[in-house]
Amino acid sequence: MRSDTEIRAQLRTFVRRHAGDVTDDTPLFTLRLLRSVHLPELIILLERLRGAPIDVEQLRMGDFDGIDAMMARFGRLP
Repeated sequence: MRSDTEIRAQLRTFVRRHAGDVTDDTPLFTLRLLRSVHLPELIILLERLRGAPIDVEQLRMGDFDGIDAMMARFGRLP
């Protein structure tokens, strides 16, 4: 598993590639900077960075709406 700093940096790279230069608290899906087509790639990236699977059955609204939200939900292993 990578550190939270490394995970955050990789998420920023992903977001910049798809949504441009935004802040970590920008609501990416609410503002439609990212769309549902980006979600599978984002989940795979997070699983690789965490070194653990994400249970898609446990996903909640807002889990992916911003880098800060993703870090709070997926940055550390439970």
